Amino acid sequence: MPSELQPISPRETAVEACERQLRSAILAGEFPVGARLPAERALAEQLGVNRVTVRGALGRLGASGLLRTRQGSGHVVNDFREVGGPELVANLAALADAPDFREIAADLLAVRRHLARGVLEKLAARAPLDLAPITAAVERFAQLSARTSDPAELAAADLEVFAAIVAATESVVFRLCLNPIAAALRSLPALREAVYVDASLSLAGYRTLLTWLADPDPASVDLLVAVLERGDQDTLERLRAGAS
Repeated sequence: MPSELQPISPRETAVEACERQLRSAILAGEFPVGARLPAERALAEQLGVNRVTVRGALGRLGASGLLRTRQGSGHVVNDFREVGGPELVANLAALADAPDFREIAADLLAVRRHLARGVLEKLAARAPLDLAPITAAVERFAQLSARTSDPAELAAADLEVFAAIVAATESVVFRLCLNPIAAALRSLPALREAVYVDASLSLAGYRTLLTWLADPDPASVDLLVAVLERGDQDTLERLRAGAS
């Protein structure tokens, strides 16, 4: 584990930075499943923070299920594969080597496609729809793509469109499923760059989707998902090319 905290971002507190370091160490296997973490004092010295900060970070990790407190044994590492959620995907991808990263990216895009299918089927059943929020989000994406090619900005605007589409389902479950996917896409620069290499393709897809949403045909959902899958395959090819 690093002997001191990595730089803290302007939006990151000391507790959050400490939590990030410890979470990364757990996911990387530096603290294996069943292992007991060092005492708070030792962790504070290793990370260059005070014990209050360490205690706060450990509490957050315990609340997320990565740690459990055992009487007389301190904090013990749980198996994140059994207790973790999709919010850990971005952390795992950031730690992965190139081949593993590409596999994680492929799985993440596949999950996004499955979510998209469910959303489209739900919207087809709910027609007619209020398309104003979705149309507005698409237009904001169009305006942004006309003046910048920055992947981070495009990703944020693109996710706003997707969020507007998901919100139209009025399904809390779909909206909650979107959150970890969006967080992963926001936090993986290599994947963002591969996805948004040509914003015009995303924009054309959204224009087509708006036309479909005006009079949704459930029989066309497979075709729409197939288009998304072809785009995802292109993204993965770019990732492979970038790593070679």
